[in-house]
Amino acid sequence: MRISTNMLYQLSNNDLTSMQGSLIKLQQQIDAQQRVLTPSDDPVAAARALDVTQSQVMNAQYQTNRNNADASLSQVNNTLESMTAMLTKIKSNVISAGNASFSNAERANMATELQGNLKEILGYANATDALGNYLFSGFKSTTQPFTTDPSGAIVYNGDQGQQTLQVDSTRQMEISASGQTVFQGNGQDTFKTIQNLINTLAVPVTEAANNADNAAALSFVYPAGSGQTPIAAYKTAQANLDAASPTDPNYGTLFTQAAQAKLGADAANAARTPIPGSQAALVKALGQIGTSLDTQMNNIGAVKASVGARQTEIDNLNDSGAAKNVMYTDTTNNLLGRTPGDLTAMISQLALQQTFLQAAQKTFVSTSSLSLLNYLK
Repeated sequence: MRISTNMLYQLSNNDLTSMQGSLIKLQQQIDAQQRVLTPSDDPVAAARALDVTQSQVMNAQYQTNRNNADASLSQVNNTLESMTAMLTKIKSNVISAGNASFSNAERANMATELQGNLKEILGYANATDALGNYLFSGFKSTTQPFTTDPSGAIVYNGDQGQQTLQVDSTRQMEISASGQTVFQGNGQDTFKTIQNLINTLAVPVTEAANNADNAAALSFVYPAGSGQTPIAAYKTAQANLDAASPTDPNYGTLFTQAAQAKLGADAANAARTPIPGSQAALVKALGQIGTSLDTQMNNIGAVKASVGARQTEIDNLNDSGAAKNVMYTDTTNNLLGRTPGDLTAMISQLALQQTFLQAAQKTFVSTSSLSLLNYLK
């Protein structure tokens, strides 16, 4: 095969151009600190890196969702904390109002204060998040959950649903609570209970009602049709005990009789309906209201526990998400050649390529200057 001078020149020039192109590509990779600049550099690594990047983007979105979920749950929890504090205060008022030393005027003032407390609780029930969505209306996030109807009753306008967010690939988390569950759960209605308390405190206690109730209690027959009057029997047994001396040989018997009579009197008092306006009627009504408040605080406590458990789960998912993000970053760096080892290798290769190019350029200069004319004399 004959190689002409022109062909030799062209081949050498092509090699030099290719080496310069490789050198430029290496320089670009070093500048970018990445081995794979285009999919053609390593199709398999580029494809896998794309999958990993997409997973990392989804992981970041889940993190955003978890932040939003935690913000919503924090607002729910803060509202429930305020509700618990308010109901605890009201329960304290209930206990105080049953004291016989409280005057009708003091109870009326307490009822006025409770009107304001009721409005405050209604505000808690209609709380919204940062986007203006109602926290306790279920799926109807734009519908005010609680309103007052023409009769003065507070009614629920939401549903039983709970708003959710996808906080991980396999986890959808509830970020709200049904207002009916919180404020009207287990057959108890917080608003109605407080309204009943206001109405109860508004009824004045009178001496006439107390006298009538005492008389009714002494004549109250229990069980029905038995002919027994347990409350009268207890008063008699207690009077006998009070009149006896502790040194009386029959004192122990009298004490036992009074204790047994007390049990019968308590059962009779629980079964009978006191005269309206009497202290007994007030105490019984307040006792029922106090029991309702306890149930409502238990409802709220259960919801708070659920919210707290979800916030703890979010913390755990955040830790897991952070670990996944590190793993995704490391995997992408390895696939695309972004590690310190890759950079060191590329720098070494650049130096080697520069040496090869310089040698090739010198060889090209030497061979391109060869000509038979140089040897003619």
